[in-house]
Amino acid sequence: MDINTTNTDAKSIQGQANIFCNIGRILTSSLIPSEVFQRVMTVVGEYFSPRNWSLLLMEEQTGRLKFEIAMGVDASKLKNFYLETGEGIAGWVCLNGKPVVIEDVQKDPHFSPRVDQLLGFTTRSVVCVPLLNGNNRVVGAIELINKVAPSSMASGEGTIPASTAFTEMDMAILSSIGVFTGIAAENAFLHQKVRELASIDSLTGLNNRHYFNEQFYLEVERVKRYGQSICLLMMDVDGLKAINDNHGHMTGDKVLCAVANILKSSVRESDILARFGGDEFVILIPMADKSRGMELSKRIHKLIHQGNEKPLIPGVELGLSIGI
Repeated sequence: MDINTTNTDAKSIQGQANIFCNIGRILTSSLIPSEVFQRVMTVVGEYFSPRNWSLLLMEEQTGRLKFEIAMGVDASKLKNFYLETGEGIAGWVCLNGKPVVIEDVQKDPHFSPRVDQLLGFTTRSVVCVPLLNGNNRVVGAIELINKVAPSSMASGEGTIPASTAFTEMDMAILSSIGVFTGIAAENAFLHQKVRELASIDSLTGLNNRHYFNEQFYLEVERVKRYGQSICLLMMDVDGLKAINDNHGHMTGDKVLCAVANILKSSVRESDILARFGGDEFVILIPMADKSRGMELSKRIHKLIHQGNEKPLIPGVELGLSIGI
């Protein structure tokens, strides 16, 4: 019996057990998709030692692949970068739902040089596997590029480490990770969607009272901790009951939506706007005093006045009472 071979096999089995244990812990520790992806890819990088590695998600409408997580050399350049449907190795994997391991992609007809051109390096060895959801549908891919040779990692010589090829075993292990991650990601996205729906007013599309109360509590705690100020605007739609009585509730709903659109166009991204209930709306302005609230109030009234010059609903004039 070759003792060295036996020891190597034992280390390999232990390594596989460790990565699956770590991945399992990650996938059950968070329901926030971005956190799941980031942690999984960190573990993947530590285990497989690629020069660059990415998790790509497929857009449902276009079929394009977005680099959701990109790690490695100059990976920040891939932010907001897309592969077209079927483009490159990852595109082929997503179209066909099959994993691949390629020793030299420069000889592969499916290889696309666009990422190499962007990052300024040469891709050689690649392993790429599909992300599969619970219905076995492809939702993205994990792709590893240019496996770093162990000797190069140990020596630390030079800025570009020597590469070796990925193996069939690498592909098999990564394929399992792709399945687990795809299912966990789907659960996380569904949970996120449910939370979003629970926080949105179905009529106006604004945040609802529940969401506002959560954010208000956080802002008050921030004020206590850092001594900052906040400004709150409370608003009522004028005469909504009369509009409902005289023109019907559908017209009243149109008025609420019109007011909501004016408010949306008035606030900054950092402001917290919500429909508080009935004819009431609120805006919370972080790190602002009353003068900032007065400015916003004037802007809102100006937009409402402009809207009444060409009324959206004939015979109905918009009005809003604002308290600061």
